[in-house]
Amino acid sequence: MTTRTVDTNILVRLLVRDDSEQWATAARLAADYRIVVVPTVLLETAWVLRSRFQFAREQMVVLFRHLASTQDVVLVERENVLKAIDAFSKGMDFADAMHLYLMNTGDTFITFDRDLVRFANTHLNSVSVELAR
Repeated sequence: MTTRTVDTNILVRLLVRDDSEQWATAARLAADYRIVVVPTVLLETAWVLRSRFQFAREQMVVLFRHLASTQDVVLVERENVLKAIDAFSKGMDFADAMHLYLMNTGDTFITFDRDLVRFANTHLNSVSVELAR
């Protein structure tokens, strides 16, 4: 089956299923093609679901895990994205989790966010997360 990489607005329509004309178009695309989702689109989707549709963390985790388990969806950087979703389910901010799990092993991430440093140093061992000084 041919693939098509989708923008955030397509992915949001597929996930929200709001019965709009755009949902019908997105659903047709999903029926006709394997949908490819790049990490930045998933990151922006999380922001839209939270800010525009007031989705709770648990709802987003369920949607993202379902998306990852669908054979007609290709997640770019799949293993790292799944790790980020798992960290998000445990309380880490989704954007922070995506930043850290998409880094190269052994790299160092610098932040002013003390909570991120604590969480990352407790749950991650592939990258270093340090407080900016």
